[in-house]
Amino acid sequence: MEQQERIEQILLSTGNVNKPYIIRDLIFVTERVFIDIFDPNFDPNKALADVAYQLKSKAFSYGATAVINCHFEHERINGEEGPFFEIFAYGTAVQFTQTTIGG
Repeated sequence: MEQQERIEQILLSTGNVNKPYIIRDLIFVTERVFIDIFDPNFDPNKALADVAYQLKSKAFSYGATAVINCHFEHERINGEEGPFFEIFAYGTAVQFTQTTIGG
């Protein structure tokens, strides 16, 4: 499987998951978009998808299969070059573990 396909298969969750896992690390990413978030051409879902992919990519580099307890924050800033939108995202990169039931 290609690396990009494996990255896209990494699970993101804003909560915990009911599967056994080991923690790899806490990961953090940011994105800055130079557009007014109130511009009718701005799609916040696209900006969030970019940040989600960054989280998945960073998790992949740690050998993780998921990022749990993800948090997403944003801020609208009026800068000298015009308004922009910043997104901050973080979560816990984990690797699911196999369990054997029975004997």
